[in-house]
Amino acid sequence: MGKIKLAVIGTSVYAQRLTGCIQKNAPEYLEVFHCEAKEDLSKVLPRLQPDILLCEQEIQTEKNLSRQTVQIQLIDDQNLAGEAGGSDQNTKQIDKKIFRYQRGSEILRQVFQIYEQNSKKNLVCRCKTAEIEMTAFYAPCGHELLLPFSVSYAALCSAHTKVLYLNLSEFSGMRILFGDRDGTNFSDLIYGIRQKNERFPLYLQSVLHHAEQFDYVLPPANPKDLYEIQEQDLACLLTLLQQQTQYKKIVWNCGTLNHSSEQIMESCSKIYCLVRESIFGRFRKTEFEQFLRKQSPGKILEKIQFVNPQAGNGIFTAGVDVLTQLQSGSFAAQVRKLTGEVS
Repeated sequence: MGKIKLAVIGTSVYAQRLTGCIQKNAPEYLEVFHCEAKEDLSKVLPRLQPDILLCEQEIQTEKNLSRQTVQIQLIDDQNLAGEAGGSDQNTKQIDKKIFRYQRGSEILRQVFQIYEQNSKKNLVCRCKTAEIEMTAFYAPCGHELLLPFSVSYAALCSAHTKVLYLNLSEFSGMRILFGDRDGTNFSDLIYGIRQKNERFPLYLQSVLHHAEQFDYVLPPANPKDLYEIQEQDLACLLTLLQQQTQYKKIVWNCGTLNHSSEQIMESCSKIYCLVRESIFGRFRKTEFEQFLRKQSPGKILEKIQFVNPQAGNGIFTAGVDVLTQLQSGSFAAQVRKLTGEVS
């Protein structure tokens, strides 16, 4: 894939700083330029032929550009963010508006998302926007080890960084494992996001539970809630976790491959898929890979690492706390070996 050119247009100090932030977080295939409005844009932009224009709200951009150029406005009103602008015969429409008062890395993530939607290009590992590193776990061949494997991984990672464990798996057994049979859960968190974004820290604290090693949110009590989570709900959640929390790593338990899990997997840097070594395990793995190649080529499949966990005799000791064994027992040693990430 050739390099993508992004031009940030504006005269303010903010535009200069935003350009520097984007350059810092940009992948190798993205070239970032800053153009001041006082420059002769009618000469600069046609010569540069940027693929993306990111303009401050008051800037009038040059219209004599390629029809493939995606134009995006930075706006002050958060309520108007995401709306499409007008169009003309020489350029594409100003496809979207992005709220300017947020992290530069989040602006870059949204820029790439808009560009991908309009250009129909798949941008794998599009940018280094993740102040929070995210890892997902999924088991296409049976979920009996999904909870202990992902919980053990979260516990091991917590020795080095601040970890949040989020569960999108129905009937995962998490409530019994942690002793929380009732209480607030992921459904309440999504409801809180929809009500008042600026009060997100309060809503998060109201649903947050604390293990000795890491923090976690229980999965929705009703599986139907998993299918009612909207794309904008998760996008808002990921943005707010980056902006308003101190977590450095999020571990996702994606128990069901629905639209929510796919969106989460696309945002993660790594995905561990648990596949048992058996005839039917190989069948399900093959069908899963075929599905991903057809439905989301390049977005998810290239991030996946297949692992084969074992749970034979001697893995768990009767009478010993399971969470302790997940952090320091034989099963934890197996998680270390299979992932290679935690020591």
